[in-house]
Amino acid sequence: MAARGRTDIQAIKDRIDPVAVISRYVALRKAGSSFKGKCPFHKDDTPSFVVSPEKGLWHCFGCGEGGDIVSFLMKIERISFVDAARRLAAEVGVEFEAAEESGDREALRAVMVDAAAHFAANLRDGRAGKRAREYLVERGYEEEVWDRFGLGFALPGWDGIKKALLGRHGERRLIELGLLVEGERGTYDRFRDRTIFPVLDLSGRPIAFGGRAFEGEPKYLNSPKTPLFDKGRTVYGLSWARDAFADDKTAVLVEGYTDVLSLHVAGIANAVASMGTALTQGQADLLARFVDEVVIAYDRDAAGGAASLRGMQILGNSGLTVRVARFAEGEDPDSVVRRDGPDAFREVLDRAVPFYQFYVEDLRSRFDVSSIGGKEQILVEAREFARGIRSLPLRHAFAGELADLLDLPSDGILRELGRRPSRTEAEAAATSANAWTPEDDLLVLLLRGDVGWERVFSVLKPKAFSPENRPIVEALAEAEKTPNISELVDRLDDESARRVSRYALATVRFDDVEKATDDALSKLVQIPSIERRIGELDARIAECEKAGDWDRWNELERERVALVSEKLARRGMHDGEEQEARSRREA
Repeated sequence: MAARGRTDIQAIKDRIDPVAVISRYVALRKAGSSFKGKCPFHKDDTPSFVVSPEKGLWHCFGCGEGGDIVSFLMKIERISFVDAARRLAAEVGVEFEAAEESGDREALRAVMVDAAAHFAANLRDGRAGKRAREYLVERGYEEEVWDRFGLGFALPGWDGIKKALLGRHGERRLIELGLLVEGERGTYDRFRDRTIFPVLDLSGRPIAFGGRAFEGEPKYLNSPKTPLFDKGRTVYGLSWARDAFADDKTAVLVEGYTDVLSLHVAGIANAVASMGTALTQGQADLLARFVDEVVIAYDRDAAGGAASLRGMQILGNSGLTVRVARFAEGEDPDSVVRRDGPDAFREVLDRAVPFYQFYVEDLRSRFDVSSIGGKEQILVEAREFARGIRSLPLRHAFAGELADLLDLPSDGILRELGRRPSRTEAEAAATSANAWTPEDDLLVLLLRGDVGWERVFSVLKPKAFSPENRPIVEALAEAEKTPNISELVDRLDDESARRVSRYALATVRFDDVEKATDDALSKLVQIPSIERRIGELDARIAECEKAGDWDRWNELERERVALVSEKLARRGMHDGEEQEARSRREA
């Protein structure tokens, strides 16, 4: 039997007319197979808001908001998921039963407790859990750590959890909680042959799981959205960090499970994880209940991504002080604390800079500040960034940093940031913000169905994609096909859903789909090997520093800079031949 909640939501979306609903709030006009209008979520001088009745998605190419019809109603009416689903269900005559209304939540919690106990027992099983135990010990997690954090292991077969729990809890609940997946030939275990990390609520009760594979993709597999778990409103490790927050009102925000575990084992008890870089308002609100300051401690690539920068703005707008720790290429909190110890990691935290200063440093690395053209490009992009900062003191601080970078008066910079851009400048900013990459091409081709899942994933793994797009790619890898877009959105966090709507609705035309696919794959397929070479160079550079061999250090550093430039070029730049081969019309 299918899970009622998820089945009901899909039935609602299958029957609802998104254009009819959205037209109550936005004046829409026909534009090909889609509809366009002025976005209701930002001041939209030109119609940037697109609705696709065929795909059941909406997206604003001005402010970046997007998703399905449920998310639109939630945002426009400022209501919960359950309330939005209930309203839409009433319109189309679909019965919608939420766990909150059915009195089923305690029964669902009991399922998750039993699942956590099952995974924990597997880990200690002499033969079955041997590989997972060896992995954990190799990472520095001894048995007392397993108990402390409830670690476990999912058996390699297709029905381990199904056999263990089906008789006590029933198939519907196991599907509803994401423990079983429905396939063409019946249901099977979502988590198979993976080390398991339970995700707990504030009371320390399991509400979801993350599973790490020993090989293959996706490396990390997470529970989908369920009646107990919404990743956009959950912070991993918060139940363990609460006591530390009482003494130190600062949260160290890392990206994933092992970062949190390694830091807590090392005595850094105020570490929590966002489970990805796309921080949401729900997570910011949750953190603001406990702390006054957040130090972002993502690796270098993740911290500079668009999703991370958006998250920093959300945190800042929530009244939190936000600083960013800076790591060398290839390093992350887990690697630093395990190699150099907790004191070295604390030194990294002490050197963390305000998030707007981190952004200005990123601008310095990407534009020529010595030229007039470079300064103008920085101002155009900085104006868009400033629009996401509501706090007046933060805007003043950002303007001061920008003035120092550009060697211009800070009061003039502040006026420039607040100035309404001209149509030409707005278009330039949108082009910069939506700069298209080979990775974007590939996701458009995948989500539009122009290229099959097997073609891409036979040569390219999720780790080759940027952190912002990795959740989308991992969801595709989990499904082992290009799924219904509406169903895909249901399984993703808010930021990833926005990105899916952008790719699915962008008006992008390829003169030659096969060539576009080959070009994108050829650029991306080499990224993991380049990253490995950068990691090897980092180790050799560190050895040269210790030995004082500065001639060799300079030589290796030049080689490293060249590799980093090559990686960025493969991920995000197009050559002239590609530009000529493809014509695009952005919505």
